[in-house]
Amino acid sequence: MNPRDPSQLVRWLYLDMNSFFASVEQEMNPSLRGKPVAVVPLHADTTCCIAVSDEGKAWGVKTGTKVGEAKRLCPQMQFIEGDHGHYMKYHNKIVEAVESCLPIESVCSIDEMACLLTGSQQDLKAAEALAVKVKSTIRARVGASLRCSIGVAPNRYLAKIAGDMKKPDGFTAIRPCDLPQILHQLRLRDLPGIGAKMESRLNQKHIDSLEKLCSMSPKEMSQ
Repeated sequence: MNPRDPSQLVRWLYLDMNSFFASVEQEMNPSLRGKPVAVVPLHADTTCCIAVSDEGKAWGVKTGTKVGEAKRLCPQMQFIEGDHGHYMKYHNKIVEAVESCLPIESVCSIDEMACLLTGSQQDLKAAEALAVKVKSTIRARVGASLRCSIGVAPNRYLAKIAGDMKKPDGFTAIRPCDLPQILHQLRLRDLPGIGAKMESRLNQKHIDSLEKLCSMSPKEMSQ
């Protein structure tokens, strides 16, 4: 039997629930399904949306959009005052559903978790089959409105990036042999840890693309 090719293997699976708070509201209230929904801390035009359903995002409303602006962009948006207790209840159900498929190595936030792949799970076909199983188990045990994007990659950071590449309900694999070219299509801000200030600092050093960033040595990056 031929040894497995390390350049083809993935070691982490990262799950990110899509529009989690808004999806929970749609699951609890069927009348909200298929409609633009925004979860807010309180009903006031000056506050911000803390979660927006996929239907709302299609109108240009995002997490952080002021409620007054969201009303302008999407007059039919329905605003729901959030209840963290509901979201924790669904979080716990999702954790149980995922762990029925494979162990969770780390719960990264209320809507994100990472799983370490071992043995034959590191083969891409097996990892993809696990992702399909996780998605279907969440739908069956938690609710059909709850969707997630899943990424698999050689390390947890890259798996998180992969999970962000196809939303909603996506699956993306980054293998060692795909690097770094697969990252070149992304923007600097697509990398977790690069915000507006870091992007500005990179731009000042004439780094304005992932291709340029990936071409740097560790020493250059540290500087």
